[in-house]
Amino acid sequence: MRSRTRKTKSIILLSGGLDSLVSAAIAVKKTRPVCAFTFDYGQKAARMEIAAAKKICTHLRIRHRVTALPFFKEFKTCALIEQGSSKKHRSLTRLKDVWVPNRNGLFINIAACFAEYYGAGLIVTGFNREEAQDFPDNTDAFIQAINRSLTYSTLTGVKVKSFVSAYTKDEIYGLGLKMNAPLDLVYSCYRGTKKMCGTCTSCKRFFKSKRAHEI
Repeated sequence: MRSRTRKTKSIILLSGGLDSLVSAAIAVKKTRPVCAFTFDYGQKAARMEIAAAKKICTHLRIRHRVTALPFFKEFKTCALIEQGSSKKHRSLTRLKDVWVPNRNGLFINIAACFAEYYGAGLIVTGFNREEAQDFPDNTDAFIQAINRSLTYSTLTGVKVKSFVSAYTKDEIYGLGLKMNAPLDLVYSCYRGTKKMCGTCTSCKRFFKSKRAHEI
């Protein structure tokens, strides 16, 4: 009888957006997800992101966990955070408008605690090629660097992986269609309005990718 290779356990970081959804859908096929984390760090879109992520997890049959990081509210000049809503930040189109100090680094390290404890070898993110052009903590170099650090901070050598790191938004949307991923559940708006605003950078990228596949 042939022995079957046991799939690696994973912890998924799920914001409810396009990239994390498609990466999570791939992770369901290629790994054994322990759970998916959604973080509430006081962002304007927290309520809508959590709701979207919960629906996605139900669809993908993944356990969903919400972790609150209330201390981020101290960073009052961050435009994505509720207390940081000022007129000069309303565009939400520039990197400095939407940057939150060490956000992805912290998310990964929190997930690494659970990954090590529950024997999960992978932390799955939605980092992608398009956003890596603007966000240094989406790049392959960042993934390689944090994986090196995790060899010191975890005894099990937990690693970070994005299944969409080589793709643009258009390509990720197309991949989601091919996989029959629940793209109708995506919430990808910085403003946190019930209906995605369509004007922030996140909305523009999502709707551009969606239109590219409706032609």
